[in-house]
Amino acid sequence: MDDSQTPDVSTFRHGLAEIRKRRWFFFATVAIYIPAMWVIHSISPTYRTMGTSIGIWVVILIVTMFWSAVSVCPRCGNLFHVNGMTLLYLRKCLHCQLHINADKKK
Repeated sequence: MDDSQTPDVSTFRHGLAEIRKRRWFFFATVAIYIPAMWVIHSISPTYRTMGTSIGIWVVILIVTMFWSAVSVCPRCGNLFHVNGMTLLYLRKCLHCQLHINADKKK
């Protein structure tokens, strides 16, 4: 393919921004676990409170994981992080190798 046939990366800006936003929510959910459990434990250190809190966190984690897993690559139209049954949070599309920050490069 020559340069006249390759699509302009700036056309993927909206799709890549959506993928980055979904990834951010997922990784923020993972990162908030320890601080949130520490705060909840300092407020109410009972087994019931901790179990409920962990259960709520797991549900939120699963929701954000599925939300980010179904992100569609703006270039190839396949799922960005999923190939078959494999979910990998890599910085490139598992199908066409489009980088997550391709629209930010010169």
